[in-house]
Amino acid sequence: MFTGFISLETKETSLVEVSKKFKFLNNLDRASERHIYFKNSYTFYVHLTDISLFKKNDGKMKVNIKYSFNPNLLSWLLGICFFPLGFLIFLLPNKAKDEFEDLLKSMEL
Repeated sequence: MFTGFISLETKETSLVEVSKKFKFLNNLDRASERHIYFKNSYTFYVHLTDISLFKKNDGKMKVNIKYSFNPNLLSWLLGICFFPLGFLIFLLPNKAKDEFEDLLKSMEL
């Protein structure tokens, strides 16, 4: 529901080295040759992050980060049962997304 995308250039040459910069995400869901997926479940939302590494034509490396903060079933139930004030619960994943974006903008790879 609350998604975003950011693309950063890096000096790192492997996905393992790049993933060390994202150790604060904790829960590695799955990994492949070019992608790393993190999934964290919180009380009112689920945070998903997909990190991929690509080599550009000029030899530089590019890291693409896709992330989403999706309200879970509990959030939807509270939002519907206590409408319209119940939908204030959706401010939690939106605030978390904003903080994550600020963190990514300040991060150096």
